[in-house]
Amino acid sequence: MKTFSSLSIILILLFFTGICRAVEDTTAQITDTTVTAESGSAEDSLTAIRPEPLPIDDIEVINAFSDSLSQESGFPVILNNNEIFRLYGTIEDIGPEERAGKTTKLLSDFFRSSEPADSLRIVEGKRLTAISTSRNIIAAFSDEDAEAEDMSRQELAYTVLSKISTQAQQFRDDTSGTNVLFSILKSLLFLVALGIVWHYLNKLFSLIDVWIQKIRLRGNSNSENKLIQLLSPDHLASGFGGLSRVTELFLKILLIYAFLTTVLSFFPWTADLSTNLLAFVLEPAKKISGEFVALIPNIISIVVLIAITRYLAKFSDLVFRNIEKGELKLGGFEAEWAEPTRKIVKIILYLLLVFLLFASLPLANNRTALALAIILGLTLSLSAVPAVQNIISGIMLNYTGSFRIGDRVKLGDITGDIIYKSPLVIRIKNRLNEIIIIPNTTAFRSKIINYTESVQKNGHVSLELPFQLKQNINTEALREPVIEAALSTDGILLDPKPVLLRTESKNELFGYSLKVNTKEYRNLEPLYSRLGQNVQNKLRENNYT
Repeated sequence: MKTFSSLSIILILLFFTGICRAVEDTTAQITDTTVTAESGSAEDSLTAIRPEPLPIDDIEVINAFSDSLSQESGFPVILNNNEIFRLYGTIEDIGPEERAGKTTKLLSDFFRSSEPADSLRIVEGKRLTAISTSRNIIAAFSDEDAEAEDMSRQELAYTVLSKISTQAQQFRDDTSGTNVLFSILKSLLFLVALGIVWHYLNKLFSLIDVWIQKIRLRGNSNSENKLIQLLSPDHLASGFGGLSRVTELFLKILLIYAFLTTVLSFFPWTADLSTNLLAFVLEPAKKISGEFVALIPNIISIVVLIAITRYLAKFSDLVFRNIEKGELKLGGFEAEWAEPTRKIVKIILYLLLVFLLFASLPLANNRTALALAIILGLTLSLSAVPAVQNIISGIMLNYTGSFRIGDRVKLGDITGDIIYKSPLVIRIKNRLNEIIIIPNTTAFRSKIINYTESVQKNGHVSLELPFQLKQNINTEALREPVIEAALSTDGILLDPKPVLLRTESKNELFGYSLKVNTKEYRNLEPLYSRLGQNVQNKLRENNYT
């Protein structure tokens, strides 16, 4: 077991050493272009410092500028992820792009052939200089190619020949049977190392899971404190468990990615893919980290804004709840207004927070984001018109004190008790125990009679009972029996005293109206029925028809 453990440690060290070396090589290859550009810019800045400007013909400047443009617009010949040279001129009817493609194919065939790398030679023509093998020509250069590189055709040809020989020999060494076999062995060794790391990683997270379960078994806290409940063993175990699973998944994906990147770098055919695979992660990571650092001031501003808004919301909650309880009084501000006002203040605070957060983000300077925000705002505004109307009507009903929960009211043709109020609707339960839902807009536009408030402020509500008789009886003679019948009805008040009035006669019938008062506003309909029955009985007793 000790030998196996030692071997495992050695393999793990080799695994991570190889990964680090592959990352360093790839990173150096990625940053090589940047370093070259920086050194070139430094040399240009040093060369630009001259004591006195010298006279020059404008044509020479234009030609120099044109040459630099043509140099940048050349077409590269690339093999094994390395640019060997560029082609700029046209030979007969073959353009530089087509020349670069054909040259790349010829060089690729030469690299994979058995012809010695030192067998290349220079062949000279009248207008062209070429590089040739013993079988065919693999590259050719014109005067235009040489001028773009600021050298003669022969110098350009010898420079390129040296690069081709060196890279061809390196490619053949890398793709030799010995090197390929060695790369396969290294890949198998890294696969074994990956398996060992994977095994120990699973054991590590198994131990973490056992520790988390021990935390869960300690039991829950019975405290009413929300912070203590949040930090209870069960909540802590759930949080640690989720974090453990996410961390395990991230490390395993990272291991697989590192293994693939390292193994692909062992073979010349896939070294290109390895470089691109690593750059695919490193470049976005570098960009994201830079943008995150730039966002730190905005993040601090956002945290401060959220903290201030939360404290203001808590302060407003404290003030309005004390007003609702009666512990704090403001002149002219009724206690029943406290709850809706508290909600309105919180909505305004959070809307202001959203506006300030949007202004603190880089998206605020983006025209596309602003356009999308405007379109979204208009869409929500247009679609929410009925809801907004109901909310405004609900606010008006609250601040006008039209009714409270528990009041007996009459809304239009509906009579019942208010059992629920919300920003959008109210609910009324009638005497049949039916729950009727009425939008706030409808309630606000309806005629509202509040029987509860009438009794509380006036001491009673009035009922009016109209009736008609065939006989024209004097009001004074009729008043005593009718008022007696009214007062015999349970719920009718003696003070104020009932009143009998003469009304308009119609169809040879003589009209009368009895007005009585009561505090039984929740039983008006049964009371009205009993009152009518008593009056009718009394009239019959006195032969008044």
